[in-house]
Amino acid sequence: MSAGQAAPVRSRVGREVFVWGLAGWGLLHLVGGASLLAAGGTEGLDTLAPGAATPAPDPAGEAAAAVVHFHGFNIAAAGLLVLALALAWRRTGRSWQAAVAVGVAAVLDLGLVAFLLAPGLMPLSEGLWGIALLAVGLVGYAVHRGVRRPVPVTFTRAA
Repeated sequence: MSAGQAAPVRSRVGREVFVWGLAGWGLLHLVGGASLLAAGGTEGLDTLAPGAATPAPDPAGEAAAAVVHFHGFNIAAAGLLVLALALAWRRTGRSWQAAVAVGVAAVLDLGLVAFLLAPGLMPLSEGLWGIALLAVGLVGYAVHRGVRRPVPVTFTRAA
């Protein structure tokens, strides 16, 4: 295989790695958010950060349950958005779709690190899956974009 043939192959492989890395991130968060919605209440809080849930009086317990449901909904919605954008980018190649998908995933993972992983409220073994999938997707995108496509050269005769 010549160097000219290897570039399109690397580009396609990078594209697929990006898509499946971010699609995996989206699916993981769609399922995780749905599980928070299903658990709800202090059980949902315990699902999110094991051992962090404390029994609360009734009004505060209802508010905590509502916040956990809202958080689960947001995680699931962000997962669905990233999944849809990654698959759409695979089909269309529009760079804004990839940028929005990466942006949403990165912002959510930044919040995960800042508020759950760094304080030790969530075990690293549970929290690093999404970050790893995002990293895989970013490496795939770098491979895809890093491939230089040959520029067609045209010759014209001087008159």
